[in-house]
Amino acid sequence: MPGAVFRRGDRVTLRTVEHEDAEFLQRGHNDPAVAVPLGVNMPENESEAQASIEDHEGDNLNVSLLVCLEDGDDPTPIGQVYLMDLHHTRPELSYWLLPEYHGNGYGTEATEVLVDYAFNAHEIRGLQAQAFAPNDGSVGVLENLDFEHEGTLRDARFRDGEYVDVVWYGLLREEWDDMEVDD
Repeated sequence: MPGAVFRRGDRVTLRTVEHEDAEFLQRGHNDPAVAVPLGVNMPENESEAQASIEDHEGDNLNVSLLVCLEDGDDPTPIGQVYLMDLHHTRPELSYWLLPEYHGNGYGTEATEVLVDYAFNAHEIRGLQAQAFAPNDGSVGVLENLDFEHEGTLRDARFRDGEYVDVVWYGLLREEWDDMEVDD
């Protein structure tokens, strides 16, 4: 069962990851519709998912949260968002949703809530994110949140039997502040 609500959006909440979430994380990480776009090429068993949760406990440099839909007292986990390397001036963010929740705007909303948290709670200059160029959904999330394309690494990763480009996106604090004022 997902942990306490950490941040709320209109339709999703970001909740703490608990030991009981290992089975959900394992299922997500092993689903080809999640693993291939993330570049995960090794299977993960439940004990490895549990070890990953334990590795993040007490980690002040990284934030890992479950994306949940709320249905009364029973939240439904649908994905995960991360902030990595908060000691850097431009930490990296990452996100994934189970495939049955793609295309509904949940990923954009969850990432927006995470970005807002990052800029309001941490003294950072900006954020960065990367995606495989063919991953239109992930690129769309970033572009919907006004991240700027900052570069392309050609044939940078081997994924699903072929080399693909990796695109890098960035968002500076003042760009986020300007976007917030415009809303």
